[in-house]
Formats: sequence, structure tokens, C-alpha cells
Amino acid sequence: MAYVLFISEEKLKDSTAINMNVDVNLLLPFVKQAQKLYCETKLGTDLNDKLKTLIEDGELGDAGNEAYKTLVDTYIGDMLPNFALFHAIPFLRFRVENGNIYSKTSETGTALSTEEAQHLREEIRNTGEYYMERMIEYIRNNISSFPEYNTNSGADVTPDTNAYYAGMNLETSNGQGDKITLRDFLTPDL
Repeated sequence: MAYVLFISEEKLKDSTAINMNVDVNLLLPFVKQAQKLYCETKLGTDLNDKLKTLIEDGELGDAGNEAYKTLVDTYIGDMLPNFALFHAIPFLRFRVENGNIYSKTSETGTALSTEEAQHLREEIRNTGEYYMERMIEYIRNNISSFPEYNTNSGADVTPDTNAYYAGMNLETSNGQGDKITLRDFLTPDL
């Protein structure tokens, strides 16, 4: 299966602060990366593949596929551009060419400090997480429209319903076994 993107260049640039003059070839790797990291992990392998097949076959807009179209156009279409930009920001001013890494500078602007860039990325991630939460809720509230959501098995990615990341994973794990958990470090009085 060829690599299918859930958003267009126009959607990416219209939904974020990316200037229309930014070369799409610079952004494409980050769209692919964000789609793999955030869409597949929240949709699961089977639903992710179903959406790709519908897009590739030109059937996303067909009768009976309205829920899939809404998922792609409204929910993924709001989430994915933000995460693509989140991953692109650290690399937009750098180029890797002929074995060297170059930093581009602007004659008309001042480069952001590391702290400013990190703050900008946090705001973009917060926005992406908000849209991710909306996407997860849409799927869960319309679960009968997405039978592929619960059919993952074996090496498939099972959907993760946690949209927010606070820097530390505190989710309870099924079948924890003998793995170390946060509970192992807490005292009984907590």
C-alpha cells in the first residue's frame, strides 16, 4: 500500500501558522511522522488501514462512509496539522545537505530563543491534544460506526484512549506482572 496522507498541503497550511511559502517537501516527513505517531496509536492499526484504503480507493465520500469522512475531515483534519507542526518546528531552520547541517537565518526577522521555541511547541502540542481528545470521544461515542476500532490483534497497534501527555505515564497496565510501577515507589501513607 502506498503511503496515504490524511490531510492535504492546503489543510496543513490553513490549519496552522505555517506560511503558504514554506516548501511542502520540508513538511512532508513531519506529516508522515505525526500521522504514524498520533493517528495510528489512537485509531489502532485496523481503523487506520481502513481509512487509508477508503482514501486510496476514492471511496471516502461514498454513501455509507459518512462517519469515516467526518473522522478524517473534521477530527483528524484538526489534530494532524498541529502535531505535524509540533514535530517540524525544531527542524524548519536547519537543512541537512551533503553530510553537513546548516542553519538558515532570516534577514528580516529574529530567530526564536530555545525557550521561546519550546513554549511555542507546547502551545501547539496542547492544541493538538485537545483535538485528539475530541477525535477519541467522537470514535467512542459512535463506536458502532467504526467496527475496526476493536478488531486489532497480534502485532497490530491497539488504540490508546489517552489524549494528554504530562511527561510521565501513570496509566495502569493490564497484566503488569513483575514490572516496576509508580506504586512501587510510593509509601503506604500516600
